Amino acid sequence: MASYFNLTLDTTAPVGAGITINGGATATNDPLVTLALSVSDGETNGYQMKIWGITGAESESAAQWETFAASKQVTLPSGDGQKTVYAKFRDDVWNESAQVSASITLNTAVPVVTVLGPDKAKISKVSGMDTSVFTFTTDVDVAEYKVCVVTEANATHTQGTQIGTDGGSENMSGGPVTANSEVSCTVKAADLDAASSGDGVKIVKVFAKTAVGTWSV
Repeated sequence: MASYFNLTLDTTAPVGAGITINGGATATNDPLVTLALSVSDGETNGYQMKIWGITGAESESAAQWETFAASKQVTLPSGDGQKTVYAKFRDDVWNESAQVSASITLNTAVPVVTVLGPDKAKISKVSGMDTSVFTFTTDVDVAEYKVCVVTEANATHTQGTQIGTDGGSENMSGGPVTANSEVSCTVKAADLDAASSGDGVKIVKVFAKTAVGTWSV
């Protein structure tokens, strides 16, 4: 029977701690995000992590240590704006890393489009009567917009047909647009007919999308 044993002293905290949110994205319209978590230690067996700045653990004191994982889905706290998520890591003998963090802007706003006009509610293909002009505004900054013919007023951006510009229509798509600034759009009868053939009442609807991909309805 041996008269000795080996006892390892380890006072070195995990190194190379890192965290990113949604692959390093700067903004999101979904509060459910994916964290990428890392340490550069070769062996992470028995390691743990603590995450806060999220729903259910908005402060470090509210966070719990859990088994280390390279990826984890969390929910950001409610309310639009910049969110910062923090993390710490500790090894199998509880040496703690320094705190690391990553930030992302949560923007769940749905753009509201307001159409002003048009100057003509009925047009033909006869020169002088073949043009209808309207303007629109959005209540938030948007990255892009498009003007479509839809079959019903509550259609979404995936429904209907975008009006083209081959017949002389103007500003049937574009962006970005600053909140509350007016965009003037010109619809020509030839382009309207190409998007929705035949006579009759056409529903022309403007759709706008924020920088994080949320379309108006």
